[in-house]
Amino acid sequence: MQSMKPTKVALAGLVFLGLVNLARGSIHFFAPDGGLTSIAGLDLSTERATILFFIGAVGGGQIAFGLLDLLVAWRHRNMVLPLLVIHLIEMAFGLFLFFVWRPLPVVVPGQVGAVFSFVVFGLITVREFLHERRDVEG
Repeated sequence: MQSMKPTKVALAGLVFLGLVNLARGSIHFFAPDGGLTSIAGLDLSTERATILFFIGAVGGGQIAFGLLDLLVAWRHRNMVLPLLVIHLIEMAFGLFLFFVWRPLPVVVPGQVGAVFSFVVFGLITVREFLHERRDVEG
């Protein structure tokens, strides 16, 4: 059973993810180009409406995930570890997409952030799992 008192590192990580998801989701959802040209440098000259629709949908999901992260960190702390695991799975899919399945024609800021985030939040998740096991065994 999950400890009701997650570590401060896990809580800080979840709050950070929540704020990042709210920020990037807002950019993808509200920026006229979804951040695809102004930030990532992608060419949107063909099928612009379709591309912007899909990046807006991604942004909406990121906003929802960000709100969930903050809600769990603030009110439902017993869900911190499961949510961190879900984020880790999402990050693994992102890495697979960026570097294997559908790499973009240019390097975008999210690629570097994806690698860094996967490593950092992988370590935080392992640390939180070990913390939970200590609470159960102790």
